[in-house]
This record gives sequence, C-alpha cells and structure tokens, in this order.
Amino acid sequence: VMDQRFHFSKRIAAERTAMEWAYRIITSTSQERMEQYAHPLYAGAVDVHDDAKFSVIPPGVNTQVFSTQAGEADQSVNQKLSVSLSRPDQPHLLLASRIDEKKNIGGAVAAYVKSPELQQKAGFVICTRGIDKPFEQIESLSAEEQKVLKPILEMISAAGLRDRVEFLDVQSQTELAATYRYFAARKSVFVLTSFYEPFGLAPIEAVACGLSCAATSNGGPTEIFADGSGVLVDPTDVDDIARGLEEALDNFEDLAARARARVLDMYTWKKTAARYLVVIADGAASGLDKGGEVPELDAGQRIRAYLS
Repeated sequence: VMDQRFHFSKRIAAERTAMEWAYRIITSTSQERMEQYAHPLYAGAVDVHDDAKFSVIPPGVNTQVFSTQAGEADQSVNQKLSVSLSRPDQPHLLLASRIDEKKNIGGAVAAYVKSPELQQKAGFVICTRGIDKPFEQIESLSAEEQKVLKPILEMISAAGLRDRVEFLDVQSQTELAATYRYFAARKSVFVLTSFYEPFGLAPIEAVACGLSCAATSNGGPTEIFADGSGVLVDPTDVDDIARGLEEALDNFEDLAARARARVLDMYTWKKTAARYLVVIADGAASGLDKGGEVPELDAGQRIRAYLS
C-alpha cells in the first residue's frame, strides 16, 4: 500500500541510477553525506567515503531581504509590534515555524514555562503564517496542527503565561525579516528546537538580521555553528533547552556579531552559486559521460530484502 502511494520502488531505483551516473553529488552538510547516502538501500550505488564523488555546498541567505538594513516592511512591522506585544521593548525568545510535530515547538515552550529566570528576562513569540489568536482559531486549524498546538496552549494556560507567550501572523519573507530586525534591536534570541533539522535555513536568515541563536544539536546547525557562534541544545531535554536559551540571551552581543559574520562569510546565495559553478566547470572539463539507457526502475526486491 505504501509503495502504491509513494512509489518507493521506483524512487529508490531512480536515485541509485542518478548516484551512479552523477559526476558529483552535492549535499548541504557533511552529515547529510555521511548519514543519508550511507543508507543500506544505496549500497553499491555510491561510496560516501569517495571524496571525488561528493561536494558539500550549503544553501544560503538572500541578503537583499535578510540583513540588518531596514526594508520596506520595517516601519509597519515596528508600529504593529510596538502596539500588539504585551512588553514590546523587552528581549524575546523568537520561534518562527510551521505548526509541525517535528519542529518541537512544545519543547521550547516547556523550557520557557519551567524557567522563572527566562520568564523574567524575556518574552516568548511564535511566528507562524495565519495564526495570531490561537485560542480563538484552534478549531479552524487542520487536525495535525490541532494535535500539535492544543497541548502547547494548555501548557501556556496552566502556567498563567498567556500574556507572555504570544503569536504573530507573519505573511511574507520581507515581513519576517523586519520582525527579526525588530527583535534583534531588543537583544532577542532565535529559537530552533527541531528534533532533527537537515540543514537549517531559518537560523541563518535570523542571525543575518542580527539575532543570536539557540538551535538543535541534531542536524545541520552543528555545522552552521561549529565555531561556537550559536548555542546548541539537546531538543529532547527541556532543561538543556532552557540552559541554551539563557546562554544565548546572556551572551547576545558576542553571539549575534559572530553568527552574522559567519553567515556573511559562508552562507549567502552568492557563495552557494560560486561553489556550484566550480563543480559544473570541473564536470564539463572532465569529459565524463556516464549516461546510457535508463534501466527498469524497480527496486522492489531490494527494498523487501532490506525490510526482511
């Protein structure tokens, strides 16, 4: 049934063929290369230890939108937030995410609810498209969103923090960047507590606008902030999340400056494009042609053997 719906047998076969024929496989992180491509279903099609086969080229930030320079939406966003927030001039812990169980929004909120120190130092804001009055809007959301959000709202209410954990409906990238700049001016922290994050475009966009960051230690952020310019937290440990949030608040000036410098040095689309062009030029000069007749795309037997 799953194969009929998702066509895994064709997909795995197509991926194996693409790996075998590719001049170079490009991944966003070294972890993606060493873990994802080492899956047993890819055995024989690619060797993750073959440095000539792989290039790690991370995606980047659109610095025309995500920067410390005010944009077209800043004035309206500043006016809106100065009126709508309960404590508009205080630092905040800022989480921007779709309502998805994998994003572990509840873990971040639980850390805040559990820590009087965090509550004293900062407010908490959740930015998500289409939701700014969650207690009123909850029944209009999808079943999956309600499953994630209802326990979070119950936690907030039980702790008496409905005036401290606030929601913002952010409709566009320009509005999101302006929101980041507003909170960066108030020495705020971007929060990413996903159980796993393959790369992490959101945190590099946030720090490009001047925020400091506390991010999951599972996935891409470990490479993004390998120099210590961001605080890494265990997303399964509420106490460790609280520790990381407090550290990112207390060391805002240093972390924000270092994280922004790292993004501008390594994670812009211009840097990404330049790295791709090098690989493309190398491939064109190699004269390598591994193409041929596309084989039958059926890895069903391989998948059954793996699952048995």
